[in-house]
Amino acid sequence: MSWARYITGWALLEISGDRPERALQAMAERNVPFWHATAPEALTVTVRVPDRRAEELLRLCERLGCRGHIAARRGIPDLFRRLRRRTMLWAWGAAVLAVLFTGSAFVWNITVEGNDTIPDRVILTALRRCGVDIGAYWPAFSQDGIRNGVILQVPGIRWMTVTVRGGHARVIVRESRIPRLPVQEREYVAIAASKAGLVESVSAQRGTALTERGRMVLPGETLIGGYATGRRGVQGPVRAMGAVTARTWYDLTCRTADTVREKTYSGGGRSRWTLILGKTRINFFKGSSICPAGCDKIIESYALQVPGLFALPIWLERAVFVPYEGQDVPADRREEMGAVLEDYLDGQIGPEGEVLSARLTGGTGGMTLRAECREQIGAEVPLTEEDLAEIRRMIPIQTEG
Repeated sequence: MSWARYITGWALLEISGDRPERALQAMAERNVPFWHATAPEALTVTVRVPDRRAEELLRLCERLGCRGHIAARRGIPDLFRRLRRRTMLWAWGAAVLAVLFTGSAFVWNITVEGNDTIPDRVILTALRRCGVDIGAYWPAFSQDGIRNGVILQVPGIRWMTVTVRGGHARVIVRESRIPRLPVQEREYVAIAASKAGLVESVSAQRGTALTERGRMVLPGETLIGGYATGRRGVQGPVRAMGAVTARTWYDLTCRTADTVREKTYSGGGRSRWTLILGKTRINFFKGSSICPAGCDKIIESYALQVPGLFALPIWLERAVFVPYEGQDVPADRREEMGAVLEDYLDGQIGPEGEVLSARLTGGTGGMTLRAECREQIGAEVPLTEEDLAEIRRMIPIQTEG
């Protein structure tokens, strides 16, 4: 097989003389494998033989009165023979391996995961104060020290960890959950209408229902009073609890321009290269890197790394300025406007709301959504001192019989 012969190596032997075929016969008698025997010229034969037997066969040709010559060598043994004489190549290889092994012990890239409300720059600043920065020697890290230091600097973090692999530091954080404030029983509220609608059902778990099914209510109208009633009338203020379901109607409109600005790229463009060594940027161009007017800036980065294995603090950044020409073209955004109106309607009625019917009308310049929905319109409204005073006046005076 060709790959097996490449591993063991082979030599192209050129034999010339009065009877070069005698050398081939002698090889066969000595069980020396050979292949691809050809006669390119008169009294000359070329043949491929194993590399380890080439020197032996040259001496055999001399004894037979032929001239032997090794025209070429191929395979892994020949490759090692050539590399062995290249001292500088071995030195460069050793230097690269040393950089890879020693460079993986330092941090060259930092990413933050798990943060939703806290910006990356805030966490990176806190990590830098704790010793986690570009070029830091990560085997000296103390997980407890880093964790405690960052949590003290950023109160919104309740847990974090730092893992380093191949010079890449991965910071995983967990933010503190905002605790739900307990319901203050002494905080008196009433349930009022958040929007106009036709009441379909009233469920007063606490408080007094002030509306009924089939009644039209307006925004701000009290639906469940913040007081309890009994056989003897009003008993006192309470925190009203309950739900009021009503039919609501929406008339939403969305407008947009009849044309949209489109870019037509004319081709060409300029490329500007930058070499980044750690925190140092070396520009291979003159002037500013600000994108000129009438161009789009496209940035491509090439890092010297093997993902998951090692990463070096070397990046090659290419900024391409692509010129374009803008022109106004007719735009048909009816589907986009319809989606915007539907999303807005869903946000208004909430996850528990239901759209009973909806109809979209309009053209390219604007769309109108008319919808009938069923939703919960009750909202808590704190009772004022005047409201509490009015409720207390409604409490009947107890007389001794």
